[in-house]
Amino acid sequence: MEIEAEAAETGRRTGRKTARKPRPGEVVEVVTRGEGRRGWSSDQKRRIVVEAMQLGVTPTEVIRRWGLTSSLFYTWRRQVMSGELGAVPAPLAAFAQVAVAEDAPVLPLPAPECPARPPARIEVVLPDGTTLRLDEDVGADALRRLLAVLRGR
Repeated sequence: MEIEAEAAETGRRTGRKTARKPRPGEVVEVVTRGEGRRGWSSDQKRRIVVEAMQLGVTPTEVIRRWGLTSSLFYTWRRQVMSGELGAVPAPLAAFAQVAVAEDAPVLPLPAPECPARPPARIEVVLPDGTTLRLDEDVGADALRRLLAVLRGR
């Protein structure tokens, strides 16, 4: 009993319970595990996703600003893009529109500015049919390591 009496005077905890009781008029602070879940309307979700899609803005900035988790944000983005959260906002709906012309002429590709690399100088065909083609840029040390690996050493 002496231990509990001493603990009651100092306010320490003993085993299963707090030894000291609050005095009348004393303020007791109760600490909870944090905020409860926030509710987000479909309109808020769409606005947050649109904000992250603006030029020069990264999703990470928006996620931090709004205090979201990245998984929640990307779930909302998928829902906005699929139309699950209502109509897709105009900036996003026009973001990736592509038109393909059936009768468009096929233009030749421009010639490369640099000459093509010379063909491989060494060709190694393995028993399983795998073919390795090596050019002159392969150094002797790299070739030794490659052969050692192929031989199983």
